[in-house]
Amino acid sequence: MQQSSDRDLMMARRLEHEMQRMADDALRAFLMGDPPPDRFWQPHVDVYETDDAVLVKMELAGVDSSKLRVNLASDGRSLAVSGERTEEEPERTARTRCHRLEIYFGPFECRIALPSGARYLRDAISARYVNGILAIHLPKRPVLTIAVQDQSEPK
Repeated sequence: MQQSSDRDLMMARRLEHEMQRMADDALRAFLMGDPPPDRFWQPHVDVYETDDAVLVKMELAGVDSSKLRVNLASDGRSLAVSGERTEEEPERTARTRCHRLEIYFGPFECRIALPSGARYLRDAISARYVNGILAIHLPKRPVLTIAVQDQSEPK
């Protein structure tokens, strides 16, 4: 009898954990102005700025880099990243009992809002994928400063 109630309690805790994760994801999407995801999973993303660039980092462990696609919107306001994390068929079908499954597999696509007002050097944008982290470097265009010459007549 005790084993049954322990198992029920563990299942309830897992359900609570999953519901909290889904609520957190929904709240994050609402606060960031993102539309609800139409894909199964969304990677975690960091976006930060330095004096000369905007950097985007995504946690993509297990994603084949050849399946990653990165596109900067024509207006430079957002970055679209898509890809897919696949699971080996024999591994998936050999499962007889699952105790914890938190790793998502399948396609993903996310649109990342970039800081407003920044302009980028499109030819210098780079992306690298190392140890499951995709790092995208978007160099900013330098601000053009024009010297003004006073050409009025001396008095």
